[in-house]
Amino acid sequence: MTRTTAPAAGPRARAWLVQLLLGARLALAGGPSAWLRTAMTGLGVGLGVALLLVAASAPAILHARHDRGADRDASSYLVGGPLAPGDTTVVAEPYETTTHGQEVSGLVVRPDGAHPPVPPGLSALPGPDQMVVSPALARLLDAPRGALLAARLPFERVGVIGAAGLAGPHELYVYIGEPRDRRPDGAPGDGQEFRIDHFGSPQRGASMPAVLTMLIIVIVAVLLLPIGAFTAAAVRFGSQARDRQLAAVRLVGADPGMTRRIAAGGALAGALAGCVAGAALFAAGRPLAQRVALFRSGVFASDIRPSPVLAALVLVAVPASAVAITLFSLRRVVIEPLGVARLAPTTRRRLWWRLAMPVIGIALLLPLHAGGSQIFGRKDQAQLAAGVVLVLVGVTVLLPWVLDAAVRRLGPGPLAWQLAVRRLQLDGATTVRAVAAVAVAVTGAIALQMVFSVVEDRFTRDITVVPGGRSTAVTRLWVDAGSPGSTAADLGQALAAAPAARQVWTWASGGMTTVDLIGGRPADSRQADSHLYADLAVADCASLRRFAALPSCADGDAFLAVPETATGGGAPVVLSPEQLTGPTVGALMSGAPQALPGPGTRMIVGTSVAGAGLAWTIPAGSRVVATRPDAPVGTAVLATPGAVGPELLDTLIPTGYLDVDRHEPDAYDQAAVAAARVDPLAHVLTSGRTVVDPLFGQIRTAMYVGIVAVLVMVGASLLVTMVEQLRERHRVLAVLVAFGTRRRTLATSVLWQAALPMVLGVALAVGLGMGLGAALLRMVGLPPSFDWTNIATVSVATAVVIIGTTATSLPVLYRLMRPDGLRTE
Repeated sequence: MTRTTAPAAGPRARAWLVQLLLGARLALAGGPSAWLRTAMTGLGVGLGVALLLVAASAPAILHARHDRGADRDASSYLVGGPLAPGDTTVVAEPYETTTHGQEVSGLVVRPDGAHPPVPPGLSALPGPDQMVVSPALARLLDAPRGALLAARLPFERVGVIGAAGLAGPHELYVYIGEPRDRRPDGAPGDGQEFRIDHFGSPQRGASMPAVLTMLIIVIVAVLLLPIGAFTAAAVRFGSQARDRQLAAVRLVGADPGMTRRIAAGGALAGALAGCVAGAALFAAGRPLAQRVALFRSGVFASDIRPSPVLAALVLVAVPASAVAITLFSLRRVVIEPLGVARLAPTTRRRLWWRLAMPVIGIALLLPLHAGGSQIFGRKDQAQLAAGVVLVLVGVTVLLPWVLDAAVRRLGPGPLAWQLAVRRLQLDGATTVRAVAAVAVAVTGAIALQMVFSVVEDRFTRDITVVPGGRSTAVTRLWVDAGSPGSTAADLGQALAAAPAARQVWTWASGGMTTVDLIGGRPADSRQADSHLYADLAVADCASLRRFAALPSCADGDAFLAVPETATGGGAPVVLSPEQLTGPTVGALMSGAPQALPGPGTRMIVGTSVAGAGLAWTIPAGSRVVATRPDAPVGTAVLATPGAVGPELLDTLIPTGYLDVDRHEPDAYDQAAVAAARVDPLAHVLTSGRTVVDPLFGQIRTAMYVGIVAVLVMVGASLLVTMVEQLRERHRVLAVLVAFGTRRRTLATSVLWQAALPMVLGVALAVGLGMGLGAALLRMVGLPPSFDWTNIATVSVATAVVIIGTTATSLPVLYRLMRPDGLRTE
């Protein structure tokens, strides 16, 4: 009979498990100091885990917002051609306004039949003179600060938009049923309305510009790396107390391997506690996140759902990293039964491999060049991410060498200075770990600020309705003949009554297209190069002189206004009917982009889904005049009321130009309220208004929010780190005070210990950040530009965070310097 022995792997695994559990037990069985040490580790790791879980929720947040936006999208009219009125169609028109700097948007709807489509979040479309508002807009209308907005939305509130129809809980959105007296059947509209038979658009995978792809990748790297750096520092809290505990374990018979596994068990316990704390912080913060207006419209708490794969990766990677970091930190530690000795490095830190990381990172970025492409491939995105990560990690590995090289050369000074320098010379690694997260954040923030300051010009545009910028508000009212008080004169009286009004100028405006070239189909006129579109402005002679320099003017006259710079050129700017119908009209129009139809040209004025407009022939005696620099239009046909006739005049849109007091805080709202007396759905635009591409605006907002969150997290982590360091040094501090060292001297030395690495880290981060930003700009074909104001702002903000958190730790320092700190057990 032979005896079989069990494989050694089983008992060995069980022994290792027992040792890990012993390490976890020792981490919690050391009395109040051990509990506090584990709690601080758990808090530090928990902060990092909570932010990592938020980052893991980003795909779900963006996907949910995109889906809800696609479900309520009304752009289906752009596909398949115009629709005929039917029982299941609705005419919609965008509605936009602003109040106290907040944008309010929505749709004005008019059903064609009894079964119109209904957008998400609504049970039925609002009827005439009714509206359905978002919860945030309802709160604003009921609040005192929303009184001016409520005055220009005098519709019956019949419901609230559900969450399915909103981008976020703070979005200001409204569906308005078109007023009964605003538009009679068949009347021409303003060209902004469209007819649809359903809401929602298919999920289109539109390619994202390479610039935005680059920004997203850099933002993710910049925001996540400081979190990882801090989490790595947090698992090393209480290292000196842990070393003494491991020496006691060696005293009772543990070998070096067992000691390391016990240390790994203690780190694993702290990391697991941090994971639990992070999950709890994440769960507690989800409802609070809904109260913050991120992306202007906010984020629903239900959207903050970590990706299962990413969440599992975070919860597995953090404990694994804690064990790996603990074992790595023990590589130079000799743990003996009677004490712990740290192996001092015999040589200086090597520089070549530290410089290699950022150099390799920049080298990976330089070959990338988007050029005219609209999207990066997966290979390019991976190369971009690797290059950015190497540059940012290069900050963390270069900082210890820079600090060592600097403190070795620092000369003598006051006692507080000497204490700080000596402390950094003996143990600068702990301080470097605390500053590393700050340096990474500063590097990324400076690079992003450089890119944003240059790229922003590409994704923003100015809407300057009145050149010259002399007015602060321009009111354009889209009112037809079916509305009461729909003349330019009535509009002028209403605007003049606004308290902030200083000067008012009104006229009737409209768009027109050449009729002979389009076969009686005005809706197609803007889709062909040979079709000419022009603006028409009708007012009395006194008002027309605000548009252009008129040699003489009488009722019945018409003029062809072009910019003065264009009239002096050789290319034709006014095309006769013969030229418009000739075979070379395309070449003529390409040579004169500001061309106008000449006298005798037949036009159609006013086109929309509601009507085909009215025909009008430009009078034969119309003269070419030069447009004034401050005119609201550059190229237009100017006419007096007698030149167009009352029937056509009634179909034009009263438009107003309003000068307001720039120092009046509610000037815009007052102008909008005055315009609403003529038409509640009036459009009010601000001269020089800047419009930001929505996707770019969301990315920019995410960057600002992320940087603020990282700085707050860094501040909290520095405070926890500093308190933990002071607790480990409490005996030394108490001894120094007992020998007569002034408390103020010790406090000053602590400030110097934080200030010196901070200055070196920020200087290194600024240099690498500028290099990274220049490489990123070169990658998308843009010249590098250094915004020194932004660089100084980021640097000063970082200094304030570090010095502020250090000053916050001073009360703990004074408490630890009491004589009872000399006691021992």
